[in-house]
Amino acid sequence: MAPRLLSTADQVEAIFTAPPLVSTGGFCWGGTYVDCRWEPPGETPGEVTTPWHSIVLFTQFPEPALAERSIDGQFRVEQVHPGDILVLPAWVGQRARWNVPGEFISLVFEPAALERSLKDTAGPIPELTPHFATQDLLVLQLGLALKRLLQRGECDRLYAESLTTTLAVHLLQTYATRKPVFKTYSDGLARPRLRQVMEYIHSHLDTDLSLETLANLAGMSAHYFAQLFKQSMGVAPHQYVIRCRIERAKTLLARPDLPIADIACQVGFAHQSHLNRHFKRLLGVTPGQWRRR
Repeated sequence: MAPRLLSTADQVEAIFTAPPLVSTGGFCWGGTYVDCRWEPPGETPGEVTTPWHSIVLFTQFPEPALAERSIDGQFRVEQVHPGDILVLPAWVGQRARWNVPGEFISLVFEPAALERSLKDTAGPIPELTPHFATQDLLVLQLGLALKRLLQRGECDRLYAESLTTTLAVHLLQTYATRKPVFKTYSDGLARPRLRQVMEYIHSHLDTDLSLETLANLAGMSAHYFAQLFKQSMGVAPHQYVIRCRIERAKTLLARPDLPIADIACQVGFAHQSHLNRHFKRLLGVTPGQWRRR
């Protein structure tokens, strides 16, 4: 019997008992969906599949976890540990039964999102291959960073896309039919392209800047753009943008008539707490303390 196709978010949600603790609420960040949930013991409703690539990252269990799992016709009984991941490519059937409650993060990619990360490679597009529970420290770090971003309610698209781009490239280099060969550069962005990107950043600081938009301006994939930008500027794109926003906030703080919450929005932060956190991290004081100097 063919696996049951779950082709909408509502269909996927229906197989779980508990609602997500945090979630992107849909595909965003260049074609990525992220959620985190605490799920009681249970099982999938038979064999299921989706049209998306799914990475399941296990983060917490109150006791050792045992799972019975079938992926693409291969059956295994396995002990699952915090930091383990499952790689479930699009259209691959899987069923599972687990014996303890636990927390996990779902990292879901539209296939086109992974393909875009291969824009600057040669040869046929590699395909993700299924993997049972395996430890992956980088996926753990990236998944927890995305979870923290959602928990803080910070709509920092540039940072989120930086994380998901790094994750996409890592998945293709580690869990695909062949390892893609990426070009190497050492001279950074060409000056005309860098100037165009910088002008765009400074004129759009109050918006939710996108890594993909900046990469398109430079005429390359987000993966290469992030690398070359850092070679040129010494910091990652999202770090540079935060510094620019802080500098503009410092200028606006000189105007006592402007509430700090309004300044946060005017310079592109999600809310005042978002501004406060980065302001204190970079300058050692809060915006209010800076204003009272």
